[in-house]
Amino acid sequence: MPHAHVNGIDLYYEERGTGRPLVFIPGLGGTVELWALQTRYFADHYRCISLDNRGAGRSDKPQGPYTQAQFAQDLAGLLDALGVTEPILLVGASMGGIIAQAFIHDYPERVAKLVLACSGVSGGDPHITPCPPEVMAKITHPGDTLEEKVDALLSIFYHPAFVAARPEIRNFYLQRKIEPQPPHAYQAQLAACSDPRPYYQWLGEIQVPVLVIHGADDLVWPLKNAETLCEGIGERAELYVMGEAGHVFMQEKPEEFNRALHAFLKK
Repeated sequence: MPHAHVNGIDLYYEERGTGRPLVFIPGLGGTVELWALQTRYFADHYRCISLDNRGAGRSDKPQGPYTQAQFAQDLAGLLDALGVTEPILLVGASMGGIIAQAFIHDYPERVAKLVLACSGVSGGDPHITPCPPEVMAKITHPGDTLEEKVDALLSIFYHPAFVAARPEIRNFYLQRKIEPQPPHAYQAQLAACSDPRPYYQWLGEIQVPVLVIHGADDLVWPLKNAETLCEGIGERAELYVMGEAGHVFMQEKPEEFNRALHAFLKK
């Protein structure tokens, strides 16, 4: 399996297709599998690169703390290792959206277009709109057993209509062959989401086109967060709201998401 040694760790990544680099960053605990329905589609048009962030999947899981600056450095190192020198098309979901904001702040010359999906400013920025306490309780401690963790994930990350229509999604998570994320790495990633740096202030510095795409019924990142991103970015941002969609809408409604993303990238 492909790994690159960057920033002191081995980082797992996958590549599909050729052409302009299109990079996908997953969120808290996420892996390249989050983007399977996107990389399969976009590989006909772009060089798709996805990764497991430090602390998750098949990447190294050192002891914390982790920082958003560190995640951004990991991505920069991966791009260097893969010989990517041209500005990338960057897509970040949830925590991956925070990483994408940190990356474009630290490496503005390396991004041509930015997509912030189901995300918002850092949890440590006063402009954040937090999720309800009962949702945060499940994020902070999803459970002790795999079954408890999967049920907590399904209840907050997916729209109930999707879970009702696709009951097999529960078994998919229960039977995953990827090594479970250890508690220390999960908590280190979660803590990094509360980066206290001024993310809202940074939004006004973004000089590239930005697509902010969000689920109307997202429990983890309420829709107000997408509106805040657009307010901070200004005229360079466009907002696309997916109706009857939860947090993981790239899996719930992949055709609609891919169409919206492709239309933005082709502009």
